[in-house]
Amino acid sequence: MKNIVYRNYDRYAIKHLLVDIGEHRINLECRNKHLNFPKRLGLFFIESNDYCTTLKYNYPLRGNCGVMVIDGYDLPESGWVRVVLK
Repeated sequence: MKNIVYRNYDRYAIKHLLVDIGEHRINLECRNKHLNFPKRLGLFFIESNDYCTTLKYNYPLRGNCGVMVIDGYDLPESGWVRVVLK
């Protein structure tokens, strides 16, 4: 069975989501997961599957890592791309 997720790479929507979340909350989540604080806006994306919606960051050496679950925040309505994961 294929794992289908939806991703959103819209920088404008992600920027407003990050402002809504706040720097302190992102820093706390990264510290709890032993991740470095993300520095580039272009490497963030939102991923949604059947169970939850996650804010992810593409680290250069680690790959895609989930920063935090964002189910309780306002999510964008447009810009979603269907991706089939193997």
